Amino acid sequence: MTDDMLDANDLLRAAVAARREAQAAGKPLEEWYDVSQADTEPRCFVASAEETQPMPKKTSAEVSYQQDIHEHHLHRAGLTQDELDEALERLAGDGITHEQRPGSLPFLELLEEVRQLHLSKSQDYGSESDPLANIRQGAEFVGIEPWRGCLVRVADKVQRLKTFCKTGRLVHEGVRDTLLDLSAYSLLAIVLFDEGKNA
Repeated sequence: MTDDMLDANDLLRAAVAARREAQAAGKPLEEWYDVSQADTEPRCFVASAEETQPMPKKTSAEVSYQQDIHEHHLHRAGLTQDELDEALERLAGDGITHEQRPGSLPFLELLEEVRQLHLSKSQDYGSESDPLANIRQGAEFVGIEPWRGCLVRVADKVQRLKTFCKTGRLVHEGVRDTLLDLSAYSLLAIVLFDEGKNA
């Protein structure tokens, strides 16, 4: 590793340490980093030159594209901006705002989409007393624990993705829907695993 990379890693470690200390002390976001602006500009690693360089500034077209992606996620999730804001506030839950703890907004939007997916599918597949009835009954039918029943469904989704990777097409649900289902089944497997462990 070159000296530039080692220096960049040292700067990153120092920035993370400064941020943690500032957060713990309750300082506002503006005071988290006690370094010059030049040192905190985003940088990227250029493999051919084995050195870091400042990240290129975003063009207005790139900013517009990111806004379009944001609106696309809202549309796919069937959310209004107010509903998304409410969901993000609920996800934060600990009083820390998005500005204080940056994260990927599209990721948080997808969490809300998975929540909506779970609520709607529970109505189709669950029972009034158990939203996971279909998974429990399927697992009981073949004599396995419910969380393992989720793993069977996870394997089905992975197989669909493998098919897409080989052929470049899927006949029924698309890659995005398959990935959403995969994430939902993974979370359900955790719920059922913890439930069995704590029983």
